[in-house]
Amino acid sequence: MKRFRWFNAQWPTSIRTLAQRIKSRSFDNDSGHGFFIDRVRDDFLEARYIEKIQYTDVVVDPYGEELKFDRIEFQQTMFKMLSSSPGLELIDPPRNVQALMNRLSEVADFGVAITPARANVLSWSTLLQEGERIISMIDSVQIGALEIEPRIIAKITIKGDHQDVRTACAEFVQDKKHLVEKIQLRLASPYRGTVILSSNGSATINSDNVTEDIIPALRHALANSYI
Repeated sequence: MKRFRWFNAQWPTSIRTLAQRIKSRSFDNDSGHGFFIDRVRDDFLEARYIEKIQYTDVVVDPYGEELKFDRIEFQQTMFKMLSSSPGLELIDPPRNVQALMNRLSEVADFGVAITPARANVLSWSTLLQEGERIISMIDSVQIGALEIEPRIIAKITIKGDHQDVRTACAEFVQDKKHLVEKIQLRLASPYRGTVILSSNGSATINSDNVTEDIIPALRHALANSYI
């Protein structure tokens, strides 16, 4: 499984300049945070943000005595900065990415607004299928804020047994207010597996043979399906 999340960011300077600034903020064991650059091109750079996390484990032995163990972890967040929209891509991000966002703002001299890439997932999937020619069917839809009655809402999931659920979903919700939060695409040949698209601009790929060409396709389709 591979997870990606995208953010809108229009960088105020070139990727090469950003790379130099990131290089000057390389990881330092004393400060406990910093970057490693993996690859730089004119239109993108790939890097990692590393945080050194120190904490103490406390264990109580059978006699009631506390035993303390100091531990150190290094949390790495892989990311890609792009000259084109959406601008920022995180790979397998942790739950909290605020520290990374703060450091990237510093790298851009606070001249950039980094915001989640909110998407209409149905438009996203349509563009992926038609524009990017990634053949798939939607076999699961998660709907939130479905208004059953005034001030009464529901969250539901509609699943198909190897069937596309879009028609059934539209008939079920009809004209009720709702938000499509997630959809699952079942990939056709030459791929196998599924891709889950979420309205917060993230994608989860569950496949053992998805090649790198699907990532730019996901990114490009997302850039044309913002809410």
